[in-house]
Amino acid sequence: MTMLKYHQFRGRLGMGDLHPGGVPATAKILRLLRDRGVQRVLEVGAGIGNTGVRMLGMGWDITALEPDPVLFETLRHRLGVRARCETLVSHSTAVKYDAIIAESVFCMLDLPRAFMHARSLLKPGGYLAFVEAVWTDGVSAAQSKAWHDRTLSLFGLPVGSRERFTWADWVRHLNDSGFETQCAERLAPGSAGHPPTPSPGASLIAVLRDPRLVLWMARYRARKRIARMPKGVLESWIFLGRNRQQQVHDA
Repeated sequence: MTMLKYHQFRGRLGMGDLHPGGVPATAKILRLLRDRGVQRVLEVGAGIGNTGVRMLGMGWDITALEPDPVLFETLRHRLGVRARCETLVSHSTAVKYDAIIAESVFCMLDLPRAFMHARSLLKPGGYLAFVEAVWTDGVSAAQSKAWHDRTLSLFGLPVGSRERFTWADWVRHLNDSGFETQCAERLAPGSAGHPPTPSPGASLIAVLRDPRLVLWMARYRARKRIARMPKGVLESWIFLGRNRQQQVHDA
């Protein structure tokens, strides 16, 4: 087996919720969507399926996308035919969704393209909900590029967008793509580094099956120390937006 990327390594250990704010942030997003009566939901970058399983427990009709083959193996085992090994921009549907949810996914995508495609998959008045870590105003374009490239090289996924997109930039792209802000909440400092949800039983079984995971754990712990970033360069946000097409029908 080749060297696993950080999220693949965590997935093999049964550890999910690798996003800012962890489980509390997910719970907030799910409450926002539940209160708006959604039923048919698309999850982008579903990982090993922790959020997908929670949504199934709420009785929602879900489709979960995960392009990474290592994570998709677990996702398919947990969600069956609801899981698809696809990217957001390659996904199409004959029946539009009530909502799209993503957790620490859009920072790795071309924002305008991703937001426009997300809107095309939603019903008029449908919702886009996500949690992300974004750059603060004090970060330069050179720094965002350097930190993105360095963490991508060390961990297989970046800590933030390559472009210097602050929250104001995210809101601008969302607005330009046709989303009306319903909720925008900045999480407490430190949320960008929220620890993943542990799964001791799955981790033990995984290590017994492949003892090399212990070595990879030591490697990633060492890499985290050398890749430690200054405080205050990232902030975490929860967002809920509504497809503005519905405004015409509400008037």
